Amino acid sequence: MTFLYHADPPRRAANGGAHPESDSRTPSLRVLPSAEIDACKTYRDACVLAWKNRRYPDMSETYLAMRAGLVQQHVSDYFHPDERDKSGRKRRELPAKKVGAVQDQLGNTAIAQWLARDWTMRLVEEFFAMEKMR
Repeated sequence: MTFLYHADPPRRAANGGAHPESDSRTPSLRVLPSAEIDACKTYRDACVLAWKNRRYPDMSETYLAMRAGLVQQHVSDYFHPDERDKSGRKRRELPAKKVGAVQDQLGNTAIAQWLARDWTMRLVEEFFAMEKMR
């Protein structure tokens, strides 16, 4: 079975012009609820959440690898919920330089949301640590 992962064709307004909601060629990325992001304790959890909430549920790991420039054999490691495999070896993590491309394909910003939250928490912790030293 072949599944096309393309946005719907542009709709036309009643007057024949382009429909205002379909002016952009790529669909916008969906922002996930903060409660779901807060439930993620690790970067891996955020990647798994992004995969579970992908725009096209039938998207295969192979297709994602092709579209996002990933090594196909590594994709199952990136989105596996367990940090270690059956042999106890640590699984690979999604490379930071590929986050944007992956999010574009998955259709959500779960990974960036988690990174922003994590970064903000670290800044706050650093601020309080500096204040404590004064």
